[in-house]
Amino acid sequence: MIYKNPVIIISFILVLLFSLGFSIQSVYGHTEIKVGNYTIEAGWSNEPPLINNLNDVVIFIFENDSPVRNALKDLSININYGGINKKLNFVPSEESVGQYLADIIPSKLGTYSINLKGLIGTQNINNDIQIEDVEDVKKFTFPIVSEGSSSLENIGKQITPIMNDLSNQIEETKEQVNSTKELIQKMNNENNSIKSEIERTNLLSYIATALSISAIILIASRVKVKKIRE
Repeated sequence: MIYKNPVIIISFILVLLFSLGFSIQSVYGHTEIKVGNYTIEAGWSNEPPLINNLNDVVIFIFENDSPVRNALKDLSININYGGINKKLNFVPSEESVGQYLADIIPSKLGTYSINLKGLIGTQNINNDIQIEDVEDVKKFTFPIVSEGSSSLENIGKQITPIMNDLSNQIEETKEQVNSTKELIQKMNNENNSIKSEIERTNLLSYIATALSISAIILIASRVKVKKIRE
């Protein structure tokens, strides 16, 4: 019977897995178009794309199933959303030949498309490619944070550095006040020392003056006594 034949069973499993792979790609996959001999595939690097999350728009270009190097040199590529557009700057992938990446943060939910205009080789290109819809991050968020809590957390994050800076300024002011007090005290001590030196000098001057006067009186007395004796 068929189920006893291992080749048939393996083939059935491979076909099933292959079909499952295509069904998954249809949910979160890239969009592919053909222009002349070229196949262009576009989509998001991270799927599903989530609002306000950094992502890459990725483009693959093949010519007859062979990846094309430097394929975007003559192409202008814009991303479109709701009638507005933005030019994307693509760089070649370091991992895959024929793959090109452009950073972007999708800020709106919904459908985006890529417009390619210019030349690939000698082939004229002017095509739009719709890529995967951007989804709400809440769909994949766990646990859910209420908007009020989130707002309080954001306020707390904003206030914390301000309070820290204010605290540092207060500490610096205290240090400056203490330094000023120490300087004033030192100046007072120096003034008191100067006053003491001045008072000491004045006292010595008074003593010297008194001694001088005493000496003069003593000399005068001896002279007078000497004259009387004569």
